[in-house]
Amino acid sequence: MVATVVVALSAIISLRSVYEPDLGWHLAHGRENMAGRLVRTNVFSSTESQYRQRYTSWLSETAAYAAWRIGGDVALQALQAATIAGALTLIYLACRLWSGVLPSLSVLVLGFLVIEPRAIPRPHLASLLGLAAVSWIVQRAVAARSTNPLWWCVPIVALWGNLHSEVVFGVALIAIFAGGELLRPSALDRWQALSASGVAVACVAALLVNPYGWGLFLYLYENASVPQLLGIAELQPPSLPVYRAFFAYAAVAVVLLLSFPRRLAFWEFAAAGIFAAIGFRDLRLTPLLFFVTAPMVAARLAALAAGGVDGRAMLVTACTAAIFLVRVPLTTMITGMRLGGAFPEVVYPAQALAFIESENLSGPVFNSHNLGGWLEWTEYPRVRVFQDSRLQAYPPERFRSIIEASRSQPQWDALTSGVDWAILSLVRPNALSGVGRFPTATWATVYEDEAIEILVRRNGRYAALAARH
Repeated sequence: MVATVVVALSAIISLRSVYEPDLGWHLAHGRENMAGRLVRTNVFSSTESQYRQRYTSWLSETAAYAAWRIGGDVALQALQAATIAGALTLIYLACRLWSGVLPSLSVLVLGFLVIEPRAIPRPHLASLLGLAAVSWIVQRAVAARSTNPLWWCVPIVALWGNLHSEVVFGVALIAIFAGGELLRPSALDRWQALSASGVAVACVAALLVNPYGWGLFLYLYENASVPQLLGIAELQPPSLPVYRAFFAYAAVAVVLLLSFPRRLAFWEFAAAGIFAAIGFRDLRLTPLLFFVTAPMVAARLAALAAGGVDGRAMLVTACTAAIFLVRVPLTTMITGMRLGGAFPEVVYPAQALAFIESENLSGPVFNSHNLGGWLEWTEYPRVRVFQDSRLQAYPPERFRSIIEASRSQPQWDALTSGVDWAILSLVRPNALSGVGRFPTATWATVYEDEAIEILVRRNGRYAALAARH
């Protein structure tokens, strides 16, 4: 039954078409890696091709590309489903250390609600699996009252560091556990807590076991400045009603943890508080709170069960909550399940690509921010992009200059003087899209549909194409 629930939940939030601007960028990187060209500079850019790439999720990207080579978009969905299923399975095992089947399943249902908005085909899914593994191991150490299980975290962190940068949160959880037990022991004595601190130090060292070495730390430092550069949605605090499941889960966790104050270990209090603060700060990190606190919540549900609360009532309550808290109605999710669709036609029409290739449009192009990854995946190396949605892949002044130029036509003309064609997204126009910045006196629209507009400079390389249209 448990396996069926895990597979079903993972499939529901994986077998669907999702708008993800970064996906093409990741697949293009994976393709370069598989060809033996580990990406160390921004090779896809027409202007910043030598800009160093401090760190990439190279192993995740290589795995995604390998999956695509095997089975296309469907294989990408299968990889996502398998990763989420693995994460849910590990967190279920962590819950089962302290509670029965029904309370543990109740926690999984709540976790499904928290994960769903972030179930998109990107390397951060590897961090859900990694954090679930570390959380399970920490709970095993608590149950065994021994540091020994924690040493498994070192190779996990070493592998995870090649998959995604959020590995630092796994190391943080180990450090919080070790530090909390050192300050106020509950499961370990102080000598064991010192040993756990040694594991945390070893895990920090394991972060260097990747082709970029210190680049991971430099990447994280640069990433911290992104919100100052551009108001990216996923780096904003979660909001209602989209993330109501996260708010509800956080409230349930707080109530349950505080309802049994004598059972609340200092490290649990610290971990729950820190990861809650992280989740409420950046919506992309909301699932982390679930993977850290799920075993704690399950332990409190087990205490309620011991006090006479029926486990079946817990599961029914969780499932009922799912009906009201889920972002997309469950019936819509189930009926909307489909195989494939990594690049939805409503945003990335294949007909636009066919036009680019039939007219032999190539070289430097101005492209909207959200089209960069798609072009890198489908048209590189024939086409070199102006920008893409991976802000860390460019110097910060690159995007500042685009935003500033979007307010002044002369500045915009100077900014785009080195390109003879442009491809614009009409779906989500903004300061980085270029929509409305290519005057008809200078530029001719040669292709347009509901999602894409392609223009060429009237007196440029494609003047003949402009004349035909």
